[in-house]
Amino acid sequence: MTTTQGAATRAPIAFTILPEAPAALGESPVWDEANGVLWWVDIDGHTVRRTDPDGGATRAWPAPETPGFVVPTRLGLPAVGMETGIFLFDPRTATFERVVRLDQTGVRFNDATVDWTGRLWAGTLSMTPPEPVGVLYAIGADRQPRPVVADLYTPNGLAADPARRRLYLADSHPDRQAVWILDLDATAWPTTAERRPFASMKDLAGRPDGAALDSDGNYWCAAVGGGRAIHVFAPDGALLRTVPVPALHPTKPAFGGPARNRLYLTSKGGPAPDGALAVADLAGVTGAPVVPWDLG
Repeated sequence: MTTTQGAATRAPIAFTILPEAPAALGESPVWDEANGVLWWVDIDGHTVRRTDPDGGATRAWPAPETPGFVVPTRLGLPAVGMETGIFLFDPRTATFERVVRLDQTGVRFNDATVDWTGRLWAGTLSMTPPEPVGVLYAIGADRQPRPVVADLYTPNGLAADPARRRLYLADSHPDRQAVWILDLDATAWPTTAERRPFASMKDLAGRPDGAALDSDGNYWCAAVGGGRAIHVFAPDGALLRTVPVPALHPTKPAFGGPARNRLYLTSKGGPAPDGALAVADLAGVTGAPVVPWDLG
């Protein structure tokens, strides 16, 4: 066991609640290293949010469609996945510019991550009662969405591991509750992908939702659906630890702060503190660097 894995297993984690502007359905927290802020979205509240790490002040902007994810880009502006595509958001003018058009109808983007080459991986889900119409897309500098995996209910848990050249993908649906690995080729675009099983959460509290990697490649996965926890898995799929969290329905963790030694957590709204952003200072654990999306 490495030093980071040991810290991930043993170090106590105490969360502080940032009570300002709780969300109806907080999701997709991501650290923007270039701007030194945390971006996240409120899906049901239809807002894009930015939190200052010094003091926790949060500002929210209304989105023109239902937002599912936000990621930093190499242009210095965040990109937001919504119903009809992916939009660049300029907080200075509060404007959204669509840069990727989604041909699927009746869906919206949900979870997303960026791999070590700057490619965006983003999944869609049905806007109506759950059907397995979700698709995982890969999107590069040409801004063309390439379908890679289909037959998904609720794609989540996306995280890219450069050391092992792999992408993690989960499905939160009660019939699935699984996390898979996709082996990636950084020089070629996949047209199909064979998923390898990584971990099942059917015997654990909650279902897999959003996830983040620490600097040692451990996979931190929020347990939505009443789990009130983050499950931490080693790269070989072994469960290292279950971290108690203050929210009944945690949705996604994110490592942030200048040293990437803070853990942020979004959650579904409900009785306080549910819906509020939570943050914990970590001892001996740091997050993997966040790569911005390369739009060309």
